[in-house]
Formats: sequence, C-alpha cells, structure tokens
Amino acid sequence: MPELPEVETIKRLLKKNIIGKKIAKVKILSQKQFPDKPQLIVSSQIVGLERQGKQLIINFNNHYSLLIHLKLTGQLVFGQKLDQEEKAYFDQPIPFNQGNVLPGKTTRVIIYLMGKNNQPDGAIFFNDLRKFGWLRIIPTANLKEQNLKKLGVEPLSKSFTPLLLAKIFGKTKKPIKLVLMDQEKIAGVGNIYANEALFEARILPTRSANSLTSQEIKKLHQAINLVLKKAIKAGGSSASDEAFIKPDGTPGGYQKITKVYQKEGKPCPRCGSLIKRINLQGRGTFFCPKCQV
Repeated sequence: MPELPEVETIKRLLKKNIIGKKIAKVKILSQKQFPDKPQLIVSSQIVGLERQGKQLIINFNNHYSLLIHLKLTGQLVFGQKLDQEEKAYFDQPIPFNQGNVLPGKTTRVIIYLMGKNNQPDGAIFFNDLRKFGWLRIIPTANLKEQNLKKLGVEPLSKSFTPLLLAKIFGKTKKPIKLVLMDQEKIAGVGNIYANEALFEARILPTRSANSLTSQEIKKLHQAINLVLKKAIKAGGSSASDEAFIKPDGTPGGYQKITKVYQKEGKPCPRCGSLIKRINLQGRGTFFCPKCQV
C-alpha cells in the first residue's frame, strides 16, 4: 500500500504537470471506485494538490476537491501525450497492465486534461489491480469534516513532537509498531516505514508503546522524520511486484536502501546478526534481535 512517501512523491511530480489545467472529461471504467458525478469537476481548473496521510487531494477553482485513496494497488500515472485513440505510451511496462500502453488491463478511471486554448493536454490514469482504491468528489470546505477528521498528526508537520508522541504512546499497551501504523494516531506511516524507523531508533517492534522512555521517544521521533525524508528523496518504495510506480511509470528507489524491511535472514547492517521476521496482526515485521530492545 502506498504510504506517506509514495503519495508525497506522486503529489510533487503530478503538481509539475497538471496545475493550471482544466478537466476536459472523465471516463469511468469502474463505477464503484468513482461513485460521484464527474460533471461536478468537468471544465474546472486545477488550482492545487495536497496530501493528508496516505490520501491525495486535487483542488479545483469551483470549490470542489477530488479525494483519492490508492489503498493496496492503486496507481496514478500521467500521460503527457495521447495518440488519436487517446492512448499514452511509456518508456517501460506499467505493472499489471501487460505492456507500456495506457489505458490498460487495470485502468479504472481516466481524467482527460486540457491546457491553453482548451486544447487536449494529457491524462491521468487511475489503475488499480485489486479495486480497493477510490476517488470521491467533495466540497473543499467539507474535506476535513467529512473525510480527514479521523486522521492523526502529520509526521512531517510542526505538530509532530516528542511530547505529542509521549501522550499517544502513554495511553496504550499495544505493540509500538501497531501504534505507529494506526492512521487515527499518526497519519501516513505504514508497514515499511514503521519497520525502518524502529530499527533506526533501536526499539523492538513488539514493545508496549507505554514502556518507552522519554529518551527512546525522542530517538523514535528523529528516526521517523529521517526515514520518511529519505524515502521521499528516493521517490518512495516499490516492492518486488512494483505495484507502486511514480506518475511517469517508473518505480521508486527506497526499497534499494531499506535496512530491515524484507531482509529476513540477512545480516544486520549494524551488528551482523540475522534479521528476523514475525507477524503482527498479519503484517510482516522485520527487526534485529540484538540491536533492537
């Protein structure tokens, strides 16, 4: 599932290509994933992109917003040039789509754009193998009230402090890794980055959250910031199936520098002990049994 770094990467790259453009038309191939009326945004101009946790928000000049959640296998791919059949071609195959052409096998929604003088100017392809992702049109003023109110603190915001973490952790005996992944407490951190941050902070994933000392909380706070910023710089993470791709169709790069995630049986980069894997609520959890306590 795309996490904060992946969605932030998509936001930054899409922003360069779609700000100022208008929606020419919307083609819906999977109604359940786009249940709203596309007429609400057709002919409107894109004025901004935001990210809240793992969700992407496209804002329009008519006071509506498009809220997008990629869930497990969602992709947002931007085709700059379309041929006469409205197909876009890429330099590499698009995962799950049997080739380098979109729309493809898993394309569920296509948002066609127009630029200056209302001329065709590319398209956004929403692909989703598992069909868990969705797009919803919401009045911009209602975003926080209707959809974002349950999200926890943004890890890269000023509100994200060791003091706030201490308050969050002090209220629960749940394993610290599960608390980090709870979107109602901390928005955007998922399995990959919870594993990596806990390794950086030398904290065992199974530790009770309320057992962390103030010094450990400070280290974990620093580790979360460090890991997320590195992942964004690397363009996010693509697993072995490369389900996550950037808007240009290329994979992320952070998977090449992870230290424990999916490294079971390999030497710890700090002490040489073998990385272990366990399951916590069905999620693969990777750690060094010697370095992390």
